[in-house]
Amino acid sequence: MTAKIEFDRVTKRFGNKLVADDVSFEVDAGEFFVILGPSGEGKSTFLRMIAGIEPVDAGSIRIDGVDVTYLPPNKRNVAMVFQNYALYPNMNVYRNIAFPLKMQYFPASEIEPKVREVARTLGITEILQRRVNQISGGQQQRVALARAIVRSPSLFLLDEPLSNLDARVRFTARAELKKIQRDLGQTFLFVTHDQKEAEVLSDRTGVVHQGRFEQIGPFSDLYERPATRWIGDFVGDVPMNYFPTHEAGSTGELGFRPEWADLSDQGNYEATVQVTERVGDFAYLLCTMANGWRVYLRTIRNVSTGSAVRFNVLRHVFFPKSQPDDGETGAKAEPKTP
Repeated sequence: MTAKIEFDRVTKRFGNKLVADDVSFEVDAGEFFVILGPSGEGKSTFLRMIAGIEPVDAGSIRIDGVDVTYLPPNKRNVAMVFQNYALYPNMNVYRNIAFPLKMQYFPASEIEPKVREVARTLGITEILQRRVNQISGGQQQRVALARAIVRSPSLFLLDEPLSNLDARVRFTARAELKKIQRDLGQTFLFVTHDQKEAEVLSDRTGVVHQGRFEQIGPFSDLYERPATRWIGDFVGDVPMNYFPTHEAGSTGELGFRPEWADLSDQGNYEATVQVTERVGDFAYLLCTMANGWRVYLRTIRNVSTGSAVRFNVLRHVFFPKSQPDDGETGAKAEPKTP
């Protein structure tokens, strides 16, 4: 069984801090949905409200059409995987996985086949007798997932479960986690501040900012068609570039990614390179223009500091000066050619 999640005008405060400001959104059954945002925005609180660990101040939460707003956690049939995995160090892997079934008074004759089946699914059969402090971080992640899966929950809530892994292990763990979710066909709701995790894992990503979802959609839309200037700055390795401009009678800003500009001797704009930073095959150039505007450009050329470069903007997004609020996802913006 897999579940759909619905938030209906949910509000949540911690003192004067508004974590959820009249928020409405849906997560489809079987979807891998990522909540992305800077640290301190209250992303994990959304998971905790779904799990029943944190009460809502207003609004309602539905799982598969059933209002669970006031149900206790043990009545919601959801599994939560925490950042530190919350494994029991005094138990071996087998007993960690079996623990939730024992708490539900499953007979031993049913527990063993369930544990071994999920261990085979996650490729951890060979470590079942090891203590959790004797296995790697990546293996600990799979044990935490196995302990969640063995309960047959209707949805999985994952709170930054990859953040404690080193970069090389995290790369492999991302791929494994996506495969597990696809194989299970279950709803995964995943919280992270890491854009690469959102890009790789999500079917859709919702970006949290000041208690609301600034934009919800495929990660490619967040990058290619940011709905607001804030999204343009937050999503991407470097912020967007902005030129004040007029378009279709509106005053606003023309925003473009470094790779949306083309360095050309016949370019319409001129800038002076202040800093160069090579990343793989590309070099990012931090430049200033004569009018004081600062721009980031990307090129495969070797360009020295102090050089003058010319460029054209091939495509852009226009951000009106006063953006209308269309609710869940903010203003719409489309890439254009100037």
